Amino acid sequence: MLFVACSGFPVPVSRYWGQFAAVEISDTELGIPGAGTVRRWLRESPKGFAFTALAPKALGESGFRRTKENAALVEEFATFADTLGARAVVFQAPPDFEASKATKTALRSFVGWLPDSLPRVVLDLPAWGTADAEAVADKRPVSLAYDPLTFDPPAPSELVYVRLPGPAGHRSRYDEESIESIATHLEGIEAETVFCVFRNIDMQANGASLRERLGV
Repeated sequence: MLFVACSGFPVPVSRYWGQFAAVEISDTELGIPGAGTVRRWLRESPKGFAFTALAPKALGESGFRRTKENAALVEEFATFADTLGARAVVFQAPPDFEASKATKTALRSFVGWLPDSLPRVVLDLPAWGTADAEAVADKRPVSLAYDPLTFDPPAPSELVYVRLPGPAGHRSRYDEESIESIATHLEGIEAETVFCVFRNIDMQANGASLRERLGV
């Protein structure tokens, strides 16, 4: 199943339900939405709608350390993801979190420390190469988020997670040639579930163009 989504709601939620079949909840980067908000999303979203969620930003900013503060954040986030029925959760590293012996050890330990109650764990490591990222994913099944226009795809897994930050950063927009390249890449993936998440400023327009091109 292929899902094209946005990171956050770029249009009013009531409109978004009719335009996309999935969303990456980004509010969770800074705080966990209240129970009432979650109940409303579950009640109003169409049948079969897919949710994923972005883990608290503070986890990556701490260098993925195993601390009491991070344990509390992870527990709260895990409860939210379970209530939402999230298909995957994304742990994003800051741009300056580079691959080294120390960071690989820290991240490998962090991944193994995460509770089993979490859904599929996705690691987004923008400053790492594919080989370095794959080297830390030996403690539990994880997926590696990637941009097919700039990174080599990771090894195939049951859940593939494409994240698109914009060709020149958040404020940039993908042109028709880029959308075609992304579509061609997605069509060649053999996986049970594929998410393609736009997170640039024109995510709604770019996502709509890709959905039209793919016929999904």
